[in-house]
Amino acid sequence: MRKLCGKLIVLVLVLALLLSGCSLLDSVREKFAQLMTGVSRTSFTDMTYTRPNIQKLEAMAKDCEEAAATAQKAALLAEQVWEFYGYYNEFFTNYNLASIHHYRDVTDIYWEQEYNFCMEKASKLEAALDNLHHALAKSPLREQLEAEDLFGEGYFDDYEGESLWDPTFTAMMEEEARLISQYNDLSGNMPESYWDMQAYYDTYAPQMLEVFAQLVALRQEIGEYAGYDDYVQFAYDFYYYRDYTPQQAEKYCAEIRDTLVPLYRQLNDSNFWATIGDTCTEEQTYSYVRDMAASMGGTVKDAFQLMEALELSDTTYSPNKYNISFEVFLTSYGVPYLFVNPAGWDRDKLTFAHEFGHFCSDYAAGGSQAGVDVAEVFSQGMEYLSLCYGQQDKTLEKLKMADSLCIYVEQAAYAAFEQKLYSLKGDDLTPEGICTLFEKTLGEYGFDAQNYDPRGVVDIVHFFLYPQYVISYVVSNDAALQLYQKEQAQGGNGLKIFEESLATEQGYFLAFLEEAGLDSPFAPGRMETVKKTLSSVLN
Repeated sequence: MRKLCGKLIVLVLVLALLLSGCSLLDSVREKFAQLMTGVSRTSFTDMTYTRPNIQKLEAMAKDCEEAAATAQKAALLAEQVWEFYGYYNEFFTNYNLASIHHYRDVTDIYWEQEYNFCMEKASKLEAALDNLHHALAKSPLREQLEAEDLFGEGYFDDYEGESLWDPTFTAMMEEEARLISQYNDLSGNMPESYWDMQAYYDTYAPQMLEVFAQLVALRQEIGEYAGYDDYVQFAYDFYYYRDYTPQQAEKYCAEIRDTLVPLYRQLNDSNFWATIGDTCTEEQTYSYVRDMAASMGGTVKDAFQLMEALELSDTTYSPNKYNISFEVFLTSYGVPYLFVNPAGWDRDKLTFAHEFGHFCSDYAAGGSQAGVDVAEVFSQGMEYLSLCYGQQDKTLEKLKMADSLCIYVEQAAYAAFEQKLYSLKGDDLTPEGICTLFEKTLGEYGFDAQNYDPRGVVDIVHFFLYPQYVISYVVSNDAALQLYQKEQAQGGNGLKIFEESLATEQGYFLAFLEEAGLDSPFAPGRMETVKKTLSSVLN
């Protein structure tokens, strides 16, 4: 197996960056975080974007590589490497800024070009960084470099041996970014009205499905090149550093299917969705999260005040906005940024709370270094806690529990589909084969096949941008639901765990649960407990 780069560097994570393989070890992430200490916080309106000079960055990394073999003083070499780290952080800050502006207005050609430029160049920068770390691991000065006052003991342990980021691997990652750009361009044509979806699928789905088939085939090659028998395990290791296996996830999804799908069918067979929820203005959504933050106090309240003071959010409606909500950390400025595309109904309150949970985690940690699955606990946890500390609303509580049931069942269905998808080969890996598998899998999880167009697979952004991500929503939702359960058992218990865990640096999900005093979602009997809680609110 080829050497991987270790953990995801979450402090520079932006949604589309996941595919660049920003994978670094704990010690490396800590050094990046140290470089950001004391960064002056700036209002978003005063932040400036500069197109990154990738040639300069590659040249800096190459100079550091050469210095690793020839330098006489470890301290001077370390300073040279840290200077490169600073420019590396600037690259991803500019990438994040470009993504925000692009998603704000997908009709703006300038920001589309800048976003695509950064996405397509990210792989080159990751390759340069990884090659640099391998050169430093071989440096005659390595022992001095790993002194406590420089990089620290064991900093380069996982960069011994062969680097994965050779020209072939880098080229494959660049091709992946190119295909993702094609998908983004095509998906930008999605209509606002549900009634226009048939024409949208007829016109654009065939092209997106062709791109999807090419992406899956390419990713299978990437996994094989990295020395893996299947791409799923590669993604688990390379992007998410998970301490559970695809086999555990597969068994877990099957348990959800067997335990919760009957309740899911019952919900959808009723008139629940026709009677729940109401229209909601941007002001109502904003005041819901603002009042919740004030009631929760502590770090959550402080984070909201910072977000307001520095204008670090966009929760307004625009027909030109990309249909996505997210949060990113702007590393060079030392602040998070939150983006929501509202739909104009009560669910917007929970969406805003979700992204604000990410915001609080990044705020508390100065750029969260937690693993991806762990990070989702705070976003989903904030949704549940908002029911306890926001404006008391039984209807919203029912809506959230119905949403939770849908997360369990629908995201488990997507995860089950995605695992099977990467086993398709040859003639089976076609647009038709993908749609057939999607329809079959969703049918097993209670989707209404008569009303669900299997071409809707192209609407699931995560399949294209973040392969093997969706299982994170399921397992983290289980952990987040436990915060609600503890809060219901005794007021303050869920909030206490949430507040104390916000700044965690734990990369492993199951290890985090143990540290926080929460149960594993894979624990025997856990799914029955979930069913009981959901049923008590919904029935």
